[in-house]
Amino acid sequence: MEVAEAKAFLVLAEELHFGRAAQRLQMGQPPLSRLVQKLERSLGAELFRRTSRQVELTVAGQTLIEPARDLVAAADRAVESVKSTMTGQIGTVSLGFAGASSNAEVAALARQLAIKAPRLRFEVQSSQFADDSLKKVLDKSLNLAIGLWDFLPSDLDSLHLGDDDVLIAVHKNHPLAGQGAVHMAQLAQDAWINLPGGSNSALQNRFRNLSLNAGFIPRRNQTVPDSWTVMLLVGVGMGASLTLSSVASSVPADDVKFLTIEDPANTPLPLRLVWRRDAMNPVLQTVIDTAQELFG
Repeated sequence: MEVAEAKAFLVLAEELHFGRAAQRLQMGQPPLSRLVQKLERSLGAELFRRTSRQVELTVAGQTLIEPARDLVAAADRAVESVKSTMTGQIGTVSLGFAGASSNAEVAALARQLAIKAPRLRFEVQSSQFADDSLKKVLDKSLNLAIGLWDFLPSDLDSLHLGDDDVLIAVHKNHPLAGQGAVHMAQLAQDAWINLPGGSNSALQNRFRNLSLNAGFIPRRNQTVPDSWTVMLLVGVGMGASLTLSSVASSVPADDVKFLTIEDPANTPLPLRLVWRRDAMNPVLQTVIDTAQELFG
């Protein structure tokens, strides 16, 4: 039984009148009669008992009502699914992000998508560093990434979500802890605790530039795997660290003081949503539009 036959059968089963059913179906009465006869032949059963005065459903016809309704409903769902996919309401989008620096933005985006496109599957993947997520967008294992980068490859597009201030974290008993702002040169003799560097590591590039501007090379530079470990070591007095305002607000650090840096070169780092320009589709566009509404 085809969907068109099922629809015609159901209308005739409701009206029990070929004229009224044909009018509802916007077709002539003879074509409707032929369609029903074809359906009866294909099923090998009489569905309607016709007399000169009335049309009645047979037992076989009554049995066919629920299967016909199921078929029409399934067809409607299929059409709706295709339309929803083309309008970006159904599908899967994956996003990578780097821990504490973008937790709030990822959470806000996920909440808004749950309201705006509840049938869209939004998969998030946390990585230790923004570089990891960027590489996965480039090799197409992720659709999107949120992070801090100094430079982006030319085949990526981006959306500016906000800015992250670069701060210095010191132990609360550090001689400079009581100052609101410091010059980088004042910490030339301090030990430093940093995250791993990389060609696209915005924070570590900033650390190198600020150190050079201040005229020193860090005398000890311990590398640790994540911002939580950085704050732990700074909190026990093992050194200072260049960090972000987003980390300061999201990582517990009772024994750490955060200081601003007096250096014109220390501008805020842009937090960006990035995606491949050649990978655009309606579902991805829905996520980008939602991010634009939230942060743009």
